[in-house]
Amino acid sequence: MAIPLPSSSSICSLLLMILFISTPSSANLVLKVSESTINAICTKTLNPSFCLGILKSYADHPHKRDITGLARITIYLAKSNATTTSDQIHSLIQHTDNPQLKERYTSCSKNYDNAIDDFKQAKKRLIEGNKNGLEDAAATAMGEFNACGENFRQPPADPSTLQKSNKNLLDFCSIVLVMTKFLP
Repeated sequence: MAIPLPSSSSICSLLLMILFISTPSSANLVLKVSESTINAICTKTLNPSFCLGILKSYADHPHKRDITGLARITIYLAKSNATTTSDQIHSLIQHTDNPQLKERYTSCSKNYDNAIDDFKQAKKRLIEGNKNGLEDAAATAMGEFNACGENFRQPPADPSTLQKSNKNLLDFCSIVLVMTKFLP
């Protein structure tokens, strides 16, 4: 007596059903970053309230639920802010009449160009899983922002919002540096 074999379409349907049933459980392997982990990260940064504002606003984003995703979005935000500030610096160079400020802005422009490259390296190192390389890139970017800020320790004062933007970028770098300790 012959046993009826299922048709190929029945097998495909069964396989698809198994795939759909198993997909949600495999998607849960990426663990959402807990509030306690965010707090642990942020308490170690230069500006915990800035860090909490950034990380909590993106912690529930569907593609950024794990620590690597949060690091990726933090690097993206840092690079985006650095690019915007770099554009602001170029405008300041063109519109300032004070030769000392023009020289300082020109120096900061070079710092920002280097820091933007550092953020590109940071993203690359994160994707590679190279935590040491990521940490080096973030620390190097932080050094560039510190160097820019040092330009304005002496008079004349900078009348623009550059120093506030520079401080925010130092805070972004601080977040990335701390996050490297929490990456898998």
